This record gives sequence, C-alpha cells and structure tokens, in this order.
Amino acid sequence: MRDRKVATRYAEALLLSAKQEGVLAGVADSYAAVLAVIDGNRDLVTFLDSPQVREQEKKELLSKIFGARIEPVLLNFFLLLIDRNRIHSTRDIGTVFAELVEKDMGVIRAEVVTAIALPDDLAAGLEAKLAAMTGARIIMEKKTDPAVIGGVCVTMGDKVLDGTVRTNLNLLGKKLGEARVH
Repeated sequence: MRDRKVATRYAEALLLSAKQEGVLAGVADSYAAVLAVIDGNRDLVTFLDSPQVREQEKKELLSKIFGARIEPVLLNFFLLLIDRNRIHSTRDIGTVFAELVEKDMGVIRAEVVTAIALPDDLAAGLEAKLAAMTGARIIMEKKTDPAVIGGVCVTMGDKVLDGTVRTNLNLLGKKLGEARVH
C-alpha cells in the first residue's frame, strides 16, 4: 500500500457518505465490482493513471463505463479522486474501505492454519467459538501448513491464538534448554 494514511482518510469519508445515503452495502459491493473490472483491464488503469489524459476525459470515461451501474455516491467519489489526483489510490482505498465496512457490520476475518484441511464440522464449531469469544460474525480463511504438525493457529487482526504442536514443541525445547541439569 502506497500511503495507508491517505487511503484511510478517503475510505472513511466514503463510508460516512454511503451510510448517510443509506447505501453502504450497495457501495461496498459496487466498489468490489469496480476493482474487479480495473484488475481485468490494464488499458483502463493506464488511461486513468496517465498525466497526459485530461481530467475531464477520465471523468467522462468513468461515467460512461460505471455511471448507470454503480451508486451515484460512489461515482461522485471516483470523480473526486480524479479531481484530487488520487485515482491511482483506488485499489488502496478499496482495501481499507472493505475493512471499514466489515468492521462497521460487526465482521472479523480469522485466518485459520492447520496441518491438514479442517473438516466442515470442526470448522463450524471453531467459527461458533470464535464468534462467541469476540461477539462478532466471523469469516474464516482456512489454510493448511504441514509444518504446524497438529493443532490450530488462529489470527484475527493483531491477535494470535496459537495452539499448534510446532509452537508447543518449540516452547518445550526452550524450557528444556534453560533447565539446570545436575
């Protein structure tokens, strides 16, 4: 991310505007769709980022492509980004905006790492326990890593719950290394 501070400021402004208009969920979905279009079209990115292209031409193209398909508040937001010479930050702002929307909706992402694929029944139980623990709706991103040997490691934001065999073996080895032998 180029400048998280700038991205956060713009994302917060969009969040506030979308909430005031009562279209937050729609704006979040539309922003994700716009990012998908941008990711699939390098020519569009080049056009929007080009300093040789006049701002009015960029605005006309965005209005033509997205005008009828996205909420007016989001279109106006993109036009503002062009005015402020921040259109190159669209992806960064979108990332922060998605995080803010999830937080506003009471959603927490949890990365769950296990040695083997987590069976659906155990995943559902873990998700329920995490939801009860945090009071939020949990979106689990499951990953496998044979190096953990067994157990589970859950990362939610800046919190890590590590109950893996690998970590416990490392702790045991450290304690044994510090132990005095007579």
